[in-house]
Amino acid sequence: MKRPETTSFTICALIIACALACACTPDENYTRLDEDAYSHKTDLGNRKEFIESRRVLLFYESGYNDLAGYLDSDMNQELVQGFIPTARRQDNVLLVFSKLMNKGNYVPVKSYLRRVYTDGEGKMRSDTLLTMGESTVINSTSTMQKVLSFVKETFPAKGYGMVFSSHGSGWLPEGYYFSPSKFEKEHADELEGEETGLSQMAFAADVPQNDITEDPFYGMTRSIGMETYRHNGVSYSKELDIDEFAEGIPFHLDFLLFDMCFTAGIELFYALKDKADIICGSACEVLANGMFDYTKISDYLIGSAEPDITGLLKESFDLYDKSSGVYRSSTVMIARTDGLDHVADVCSRLFEKYRTQISGIDTYSVQPYHRNSTGRRYFYDIVDIFRQCGAEETDILELSEALDACTVFKANTPEFMSEITFRTYSGVSMFLPNSGTPLLRQYYRKESWNKATGLLK
Repeated sequence: MKRPETTSFTICALIIACALACACTPDENYTRLDEDAYSHKTDLGNRKEFIESRRVLLFYESGYNDLAGYLDSDMNQELVQGFIPTARRQDNVLLVFSKLMNKGNYVPVKSYLRRVYTDGEGKMRSDTLLTMGESTVINSTSTMQKVLSFVKETFPAKGYGMVFSSHGSGWLPEGYYFSPSKFEKEHADELEGEETGLSQMAFAADVPQNDITEDPFYGMTRSIGMETYRHNGVSYSKELDIDEFAEGIPFHLDFLLFDMCFTAGIELFYALKDKADIICGSACEVLANGMFDYTKISDYLIGSAEPDITGLLKESFDLYDKSSGVYRSSTVMIARTDGLDHVADVCSRLFEKYRTQISGIDTYSVQPYHRNSTGRRYFYDIVDIFRQCGAEETDILELSEALDACTVFKANTPEFMSEITFRTYSGVSMFLPNSGTPLLRQYYRKESWNKATGLLK
C-alpha cells in the first residue's frame, strides 16, 4: 500500500510481461509449466515433509470495476517489492487470481491464476496456471469453488490463507448498496404480508435515490465483491452475497483478509465463522489504496514459519494514522471466529430483553460506520446500539467481553473522511432494523446471524 496521499503508480514490467506471455492459452485451460512441481498425483515419498510445513497464500482480485488500477498496482508494483518465495517444493506458495478491467472500458477480459516466485538465479517469474474465458464472472460461487479447489489440489500444504479485494457492501443483498431505489422498485413484489414484532416500525430515512457513483468520494473508496458491466449505456453489477461467498469456499482457511468496505460486520463474521480461523475486515469503508501495506504483506503472511496478521495490520494502519485530512481514515478489525457463537448467544438474550427499546431507538444517536452523505445508513456499532437503547451496564459488559474474546486486534483513526467521528469503537458493525425498509428487513431475516439471534422475527 502506498502512503494514502500518493496517487500515481507504475507497472512492474517483468510480472506483466510474464503474464502476457502466458495469456495466449485457450479458455478454461490448465497450464502447468512444471508438472512435477505443480502436481501431487504421484507417490508422496519424501514430499510429505514439505506438504506438512509449507503454506499457500492466494490473492483473489475482483477488479472488473473502477478499482482495477489500484488492484493492478497492489499486485504488480507493490507486492513484488516484498518477500517472494522460490518454487522449491518446501517453500511457501504465492498465488494471484485476478480479473481486471482494462483502463476503465468494458471490453471483455480473461481471468488468470498465476504463481509468482523467484527462480534459482533470483529472477522473478510469473507462471499462468489457469485461464478462464471472457464470459467468466469471478464474483460467483462456482468460480471461487473452482479456483480454490484447483489451488488445494495443485498445492497440498499445511495451511491456506486468502486475501480478497474488491468493492464491498457487507450483508446487503446484491445491488442494494449500489442503487437502493432501483432495488426496491425491482423487488417490490417480493414483500410478503404485514410485518410484526420488532420490525413494526417506520424506517429512519428515505430510500436513497442516487446510485453510489454519484457520491463525490466515489472511486476513492473500495465501497462482498463487485464486477461492473454496462449494456446499452446502463451500468449494473454482479456481486456475491454472504451466503454465496461462504458456499464458494470449499475448505477451511487459516485466515481470510478482506480488502474492501463494510466487512467487519457481525452478519458477515458469523456467516463465515466456519470458513476460516481468522477474519479481518473494516467496519467502515476502505480507501482505494487498500487496507494493507502490499510492499510488506507477503513478508508478514508467508515470509516466515507462521503468518503475522497482527503485525501486518498494525504497520498498515499506522500508514493511514500518520496521514492527514480525509486520508487519515481507517478502521481495522481482526477477529477469531471460535468465539462468535458465544457472541450470538449473548445477543440473542439481549435482543429479547431489549426488543422494545431497540425498535424505538433513535438511529442518529448510535455510533455509525457509514457516511451520512451517501444516505446509506445500514452499519452501526453493535455495542453502542445497546448503550443507546438504555441497556444495563452488566449486559453491555457481557457483550463487550464476548467481543473482546474474539478480538485479535482493532484500531481506528479519530475520524473517517471528515464525516464520521468515533466517540466509541467496538470494531464490529450491525444493522439496525429501523434504519431499513420493510423489504430490506425481509432480506435480513434470511441472514444466518438473524436466524441465530432472532433480531427480526
